[in-house]
Parts: sequence; structure tokens; C-alpha cells
Amino acid sequence: MFTERQIEDRLAELIAKHNVPGAQLAVLDGDTVTEVAAGVLSLRTRWPTTTDALFLPGSIGKVYTATLVMMLVEEGTLDLDVPIRTYLPDFEVRDRRASEVVTPRHLLSHTSGFDGDHFTNTGRGDDALARYVQGCADLPQIADPGAIWSYSNSGFAILGQIVEAATGQTFEDVLRERLFAPLALKSTVSYAEDAIVHPTAVGHIPDPEDPAHLIVSPTWGLYRSFGPMGTAVVASAGDVLAFARLHLDGGLASDGTRLLSATLVEAMREPQVSLVDDSVLGEAWGLGWILDHWGEVEIIGHDGNSIGQNAFMRLAPQQRFGFCLQTNTESAITLYRELAAWLFGQRLGVGPRPDPQIVPDSAVADPDRYAGRYEREGLLIEVTADAHNCLLASVTPTHAVAAEQGWPPMIDLPLQPVARADSFLLKLPIADADLLAVFFNPDDVGATPTHLHYGARAHRRVSPEAGSRIG
Repeated sequence: MFTERQIEDRLAELIAKHNVPGAQLAVLDGDTVTEVAAGVLSLRTRWPTTTDALFLPGSIGKVYTATLVMMLVEEGTLDLDVPIRTYLPDFEVRDRRASEVVTPRHLLSHTSGFDGDHFTNTGRGDDALARYVQGCADLPQIADPGAIWSYSNSGFAILGQIVEAATGQTFEDVLRERLFAPLALKSTVSYAEDAIVHPTAVGHIPDPEDPAHLIVSPTWGLYRSFGPMGTAVVASAGDVLAFARLHLDGGLASDGTRLLSATLVEAMREPQVSLVDDSVLGEAWGLGWILDHWGEVEIIGHDGNSIGQNAFMRLAPQQRFGFCLQTNTESAITLYRELAAWLFGQRLGVGPRPDPQIVPDSAVADPDRYAGRYEREGLLIEVTADAHNCLLASVTPTHAVAAEQGWPPMIDLPLQPVARADSFLLKLPIADADLLAVFFNPDDVGATPTHLHYGARAHRRVSPEAGSRIG
């Protein structure tokens, strides 16, 4: 077992190495939770990070949403396999068939097929989610429902509206009454006005005028309509692990109160769909959980991003071992990987799967196989080839969150081939690590790609002829 001093020293060493202002780490080993902190909550105030400080776990909050949905399933209020319109009669996306057939199970497993990064501020009123779901009416379809996995924020907002419709309460009230209170989460809130009485981390982003240096992000939280996506959970790392223990203890709270049946806890960890880009996240998705294996060890978890903050949670349920790491920087993937390799390596002799091996020759035999425009809601990726048949990617974000974060231009970034068919590593200037980009055709493996999977999202190929050679 690790000592508190060992964990604290290692965290301090890693945030210095990776230029992270502050971080918070909670480690579960058996029934023991060790909480440590390092660095500062804000580069502006230099206030030290503490273990009870609140961070933005971001999309880790989707597991809380999934848990609420499963509670409604247990009560008989909700069926995962009937159309969304059973609960939201006016639900609509652009594709008529998807509007009629997409189910809560599709949403929980990110297999609805419709675009998922619809970022719209619908105000702070209790109708924020209802108005957001109405605004999904024009979301385009990337693939048929159930055909592929593509991470969908919008799907979880829709689930949150289903929770509201089923309970007659606001999503935040349901979250507090069914999870925060019975789990005795003392360092977890949903609103900024509640967070302000706690020590609270602010996000940090690269200075647009000097990207080598970090500045405090201009915005702290995101819109109320994003609550079920994860923004309704503002918490310490220790509290996130206290929530996660509900799932390791078969649905029991620490005082023995049953919140969810053991059967449904297990159902949430059953694979629903395999992932295309499985190097960073995992090999499959359950009902809310990332599912993976590190060596022979079963792993569950989730990651989270908010403006200028990045969080990670990985657990080995059978060994009752894992951690939650929260940072106040935009991208901390490299830090996470190094920390996970140390913790799991020392304790269980396993670690995160490595990226596929890079191929020395960057040229590809058939650039036209990949060149073109690939789109999803809020993002355009244009793939071209240079005179040496090396692929380049230009990435253009169009959603409001990118504008708020001041993303830099991302033009002609190299796609580095790896030892895996139709796969490349691509590093964006807003990230601290390469991510796998996979070109694929869900209808015919090996055929000309119709989609590009990158950053956990599928991008539909909309214009093959748009790719052009740069002489």
C-alpha cells in the first residue's frame, strides 16, 4: 500500500514536470482512500490546492447521470429500450427515423448516431434543459442509430431532460436528493453560488499572446443546459471516489443504504459497443462507463474536460483499487498516463495501453483514400496531402466553447502513420499528447473510409473531392 507521503510527493513531482498549476488526487486501495493535493488553485491568487477544494470533474459527471437513469429503471419509471419519444413526445433531430427509434440505451452508450457537441446556452432558468432539447431538432445524423460509437454530450442532456420529465423535478434537485445527500458528499455542489463558499480551482489555458505560458481561463463553469453532461457536478477528488464506491459496493452507500440494485450496477459494466479509437479511453463502452482491460485487469472509468480543467478516474473493481485525478489545466493526458502507470504498475503490475507504434515513413501509398472534409457539429477536419504523400490535417472549430477558450489556428498538422490499418497519430496545439485518428467505414471494413474518428468523436466524410495536393 502506498503511503500518503509517497503519493503526495509523486503528484508534486508530476505537476512540476508537466507544467500543471494545481492538482488533486484521491487513491482507493481496498477500503482506504488517501487524498493529497499539490500546487495552486489559481496562478492569479497563488492559493494552495487543498484536498477539500472543488474542481470541475467535467464529463465524469455523466456517470452520475447514468446512475440516476438506472435508478429510474429500477423503479420501473424508465425502460432503456423504448424510444425517447415515450418520455419526451416532442423529441426531434434532423433525421426522422432517428427521432422515432433512438432509445435511452443508445444515449447512455453514445450510439444514437446524431451529432453530439451541440453547445448552446439556454439560460439559467429551470427550463434550461427543455429548451436545450428543443434546440436539438436540427442535429444531423453521422450514422444510423446503433451503428457506431461517437461520444455525445447532447445525448446526456437529453437523458437529463428525461430524468426531469420522469420525476417532475429539476435535474440538479434529483442529483442532490438521490446521490449527493445519501452519499454524504460534503464537498460536492452543482452551482457556482454554492461553490464560492468552498476553496475552488479555476481553469487555466495557454495565453493567446504567449502560448508557452498559462493564464486563468476567462470563464469558470459552463451553461446550466450542460448539467447532465457533467457540469452539475463540482467536487473534490475524494468525493468523486466516494460516489464511485457506490458502484464498487454493489449499489450500497457507505452507511449500508441501498441506492441501486447490484444487478443494475453490473449491467452498467456490460459492454454495449466497441470503440474505434481505443488507445486513450478504452476498448468498449457500457451504460455510462468506459470499459477497458490493462493486462488482465478489468478497468472502468471516465474522463472529464471543462474550460481549463481536465480530470480522470480509473478503477479496478475486482481489486478495489483506483484513483481520481483532477487538474486545473486544459489538457493533462500525459500527466494522467504517467500517474496511472505508476499507481497501477506499483500496485497491480499493469498500466494504460500504449499508443500503436509509429511507422518511420510518414508517406502513405494512396493519399486520396483519406483526403477530404470530415465534419461533425462544431468541428471541421480537412485532410490533405503534401508533395511527399504525407497527410496533413487542418482543424476548424465552430462551437462557442472553442471561441471562449481562445483556441489557436490549427493548420496543416501532420498525421503520423502507425502500425495499425488506416490509423494515425495527430497532436493538436490545445492538447499535451498525440491522439489516435482512425479512418473507417462502418458498413464495409477495409473499404474507402466514410468517417474519421478523432477525439472520441466520429466525423462524417462530406466531401472526398475537397482534399487536394499541395505541390
